[in-house]
Amino acid sequence: MKAQTGASAAKPWSPRGLFPATITPFAADLSVDYAALESHFREMAGVAGVSGIVVNSGIGELLQLTPDECDAIIRIALRVRRPDQRIVAGIDGRGAAECIEAGLRARVAGADALLVLPPFDKRPYRRLAAHAPTVHHVFAELDRAVGLPMIVFQYPPNSGCAYPVEVLRAIADLENVVAVKVATMGDMKAYGEVWDALKDQLSILVGVDSPPLIDMLRHGAHGALIGISAILPQVWADILDHVNKGDRAAADALYEKICKPLMVSVFENQQPTRLVAESAATKEALVQLGRIPSARVRPPAIDVDDATRGVIRAALSHAGLVGPKASVA
Repeated sequence: MKAQTGASAAKPWSPRGLFPATITPFAADLSVDYAALESHFREMAGVAGVSGIVVNSGIGELLQLTPDECDAIIRIALRVRRPDQRIVAGIDGRGAAECIEAGLRARVAGADALLVLPPFDKRPYRRLAAHAPTVHHVFAELDRAVGLPMIVFQYPPNSGCAYPVEVLRAIADLENVVAVKVATMGDMKAYGEVWDALKDQLSILVGVDSPPLIDMLRHGAHGALIGISAILPQVWADILDHVNKGDRAAADALYEKICKPLMVSVFENQQPTRLVAESAATKEALVQLGRIPSARVRPPAIDVDDATRGVIRAALSHAGLVGPKASVA
C-alpha cells in the first residue's frame, strides 16, 4: 500500500489506515440496540490498526435512521473511541441545504469528519454528478457552513452518479475535502484513474468489499473504508499492514483463508443475486461469530433467509472462524 504526501499534507486531516463502516444493531421492536452497538464499536476501537470508526453509513442503514438516532450513535462512538481515532459520520441529502443540515447535526453531536454520500443519487439528478459547477457548489457550501473534513463517497461507474475524475479534481482544492472513498466495485481501471489523478492532493481510500480490494491496495492507497471490516476488523487491519510492508505471502495467505470467504458469502463479491440486504448479511456473520445478538434490519431492507444463513455458516466454518476448529475469535 503506497503512501504519498503531496498536497494532502496541507489539509486539516489526511486519513490513513483502516476505517470500518459499522452496522446498527436493532432490538426485537426494531429500536436501536444501543448496548449491542456500543459493544460493536468497542471491538472496532480496540484494534490498533483502526484509524477511525465510520457510523451512519450505508451498511449502517443511514436511510432508515432518524436524525436523533444518528446523533445518539455518534455520541456512543465518541464514548468508546481511542484518543487517536476519528469518528466519521455518514450524511445524505438532496442538494446543499439538506446536506448542510445533516452535517451541522453531525458536528454538534461531536463527529470529527463526514462521509458525504452523493447528493445526486436520485434518478432525475444522477447526471448532475458529471457537472463540475453543480458538484463544486454543494461541496463548497458544506465546506463553508459545516467546516468538518469531508470524505467524498465515489460510487461505482454503473451507479449512474459516479463523479468523473475531472469533477473530483475540481473539488479537491476545497479545504475540507480531504479524501475519496473509491467504491468502484471490481473496476480496477476506474480505481486506478482516481488514484493516479488525485493521490498527491487527497487521501485515496479503497472502498470495495470484493476480491479486487487487495489489488487496489497494491496499486496504491492511503487506506481503506470498507463495510466488510466491521467483521473481524483485526484481520483487515493485518491485511493493510502486510500489504504496506510488502509481505505478499502473509497478505495472500490471510486473504485467501478469511477475506475471500467473507466477501463471497456476505457481499457476493458485490455482484448480488439475492435480495437479502448486505447490512443483514453482515449482521448475520456477526451473529454467528457471537458479536451481536440479532441480524434484524429495518424495512424495506430484507432480513437474512435460511439459505443465506447457511452460506455464511459454511464460509465461516471453511475459514476456521466457527465450529470445533475455530482459530479466530
